[in-house]
Amino acid sequence: MTEPDGSMKPEDHSPQPSHSQSQWHTRSSMIFDLKEFSQDRWNNFVLVYTPLLKFWIRKKNVPQSAEDDVLQDALQKIYNSIGNFERDAAKGKFRGWLRTIVERRAADYFRSLPQDQGTPQELLDGLVNRDQKDADEIDGEQQALEEVKARALELVRESTAEKTWQMFWKRTVEDIPSSEIAKEFDVTTAAVRVAKQRVLKRLRDLMVDEFNEDS
Repeated sequence: MTEPDGSMKPEDHSPQPSHSQSQWHTRSSMIFDLKEFSQDRWNNFVLVYTPLLKFWIRKKNVPQSAEDDVLQDALQKIYNSIGNFERDAAKGKFRGWLRTIVERRAADYFRSLPQDQGTPQELLDGLVNRDQKDADEIDGEQQALEEVKARALELVRESTAEKTWQMFWKRTVEDIPSSEIAKEFDVTTAAVRVAKQRVLKRLRDLMVDEFNEDS
């Protein structure tokens, strides 16, 4: 089961077959670590992705009193199923896989209610079969993703040398030319590029779909 802090009891983890890391794109190294089970990486995953998981739960009209239970059920399913996840263009993004799990756990919640409190079958079907998003949902999901990114950025910053972080930030966020940053920090432009790519790689490790190679 999932502990309150998102950690898992060791006895609940069923080891998955080992995979060669070379099978995974750089942006999927988090998936590799979760498949092999890294407690630190799992804790980071829970911290970073919880805002998005909770947004999807709320969009399915799960009562606030049951949100945490549905979240824990979803995390348990993610934990148990990550070994079977395959990331490719045909099967969609990691985020889509997560969303499907959350929606199915929400449907399970409504099915578990007493009959007089239950939900009509057509609404249950809609919990997992609706492909179209309305404008409010698109906007809300984007806000949740921004929170996910903010958490990922904070995690990476906490464990990155300040000079490296500043060079990354100035180049990537403030869009200052590498030559100016190199002059400010008394380094080469190559060192600026290395700093940027080093931080981006760590962000991709945390957020599989969000930071592309051209970021």
